[in-house]
Amino acid sequence: MKNTLLTLLLFFSLYAKGDDFKAHFINVGQADATLLEFSKGVVMIDVGGELRNITPSRTSLNNYLAKFYERRTDLKKTIDVLIITHNHYDHISLIMDLSKNYMIKRIITSKFKLTKEVEKAAKNEKIKLEFMDYRLMDSLMPKGYEVNLGNLVTAGTTIPKLMLYSGEVSVKIKHTVNGHNFSPSNFSSPNNNSIVSKLIYGKTSLLFTGDLEIEGIEYLTAKYHNHLSLFDVDFYHVGHHGAENGTNKELLDILSPKIAVISAGDTTHRNGGSAFDHGHPRRAVVELLNNQASLTNRKQSVQVHAYPGQEVTPEIIDVKKEIYCTCWTGNIVMLVDSNGKCIVQ
Repeated sequence: MKNTLLTLLLFFSLYAKGDDFKAHFINVGQADATLLEFSKGVVMIDVGGELRNITPSRTSLNNYLAKFYERRTDLKKTIDVLIITHNHYDHISLIMDLSKNYMIKRIITSKFKLTKEVEKAAKNEKIKLEFMDYRLMDSLMPKGYEVNLGNLVTAGTTIPKLMLYSGEVSVKIKHTVNGHNFSPSNFSSPNNNSIVSKLIYGKTSLLFTGDLEIEGIEYLTAKYHNHLSLFDVDFYHVGHHGAENGTNKELLDILSPKIAVISAGDTTHRNGGSAFDHGHPRRAVVELLNNQASLTNRKQSVQVHAYPGQEVTPEIIDVKKEIYCTCWTGNIVMLVDSNGKCIVQ
C-alpha cells in the first residue's frame, strides 16, 4: 500500500500542475522518431529507421517504447496521434512494428508518394488515415489545421494545441507566390511535401518541419508571408537531420528559437543512408545555429562532431548554444512547461 501511494504521489507530482510535458527524441540512427508525452496520452511524429541498417533502429525504438509504456501503464500502449511528416524510409519504415505492438488511433500524413507500408498498417489495424495538403491549408489560411488534443491532458490543466501548416504541394505549372517563383520540379521529392507542425502549450511552442528543403521553406514562408509570427517559436526540431538544405539564416530569424534538437545517425556507420553518407549534421548548419542570437547560451561549451560534407571525416567543433543531437548523446528527453521553458534532462 505504501509503495502504491508513493507511486501515485510521484505520478501526480509530474502532472498535477498541468505546466509540463515531455518530448522524447528517440535515437533511431539516421532517421526520425519523436514522442510527445502528456498526462493522459501520446503524440508521435515520425517512426523511421536508418536505410540499409534497420536492425539497430528497430531494436532502439522497440526497447525505448517498451520501457516507456512499462512506466506509463495508464496509457495502455496507445498512441493517440501519429504524424508522418512525409513518405520517406527514414520517417516511416518502422510503422508496421508500431502498429502491431501498439494501438494507434489516428495517422496524419502527406499523400504525396504514399507508401504501401502506411496504407497496410492503417488497413490492417483499422486506423483512421488522414491527408494534409496545401489546398486544405489555403482554405484555412492563416489558421492552419488543428488536431484536437484536449483529451490528452487532465481536465482543468493547460490544453496543448497541435497546428499543421503544410502537406502535399499541388504545383502543376510554374507560378509565383508573394514574388517567389515555383515550378513542379521544386516539389518532386517527398521532402518538400512535408507536414510542418507546431505544438502550442500555454506560452510555449515547438516547431517540426520534417525534411523541408530550401524550396519547401520558401514556399511555406511565401504562403504565410503576412503571418510569419505563427512560426516564432521556443523550440526548433532542426529540419532534414541538420542538412545544409534544411535550415538557413532567414528561417532561423523567423523562428527565433531558444533551443534546438537534431535527429541524426552514428558516425561509425558507413552504409548508404547513414549520417556519413549524407553528411548529417552538416557543420555549416551547426555553426549557423551556434551563431543564432536567439538560442540560449550553455553554461559551458561542449565539443561535438559535424560533417563538412558527404562521405568525409566529421570535424570537432565547440558548441556554446543549447543545441543537441541524438548523434551526440543518444536519446534526448526534454521537459516543456507552459511558460516558455524547454529543458533537456
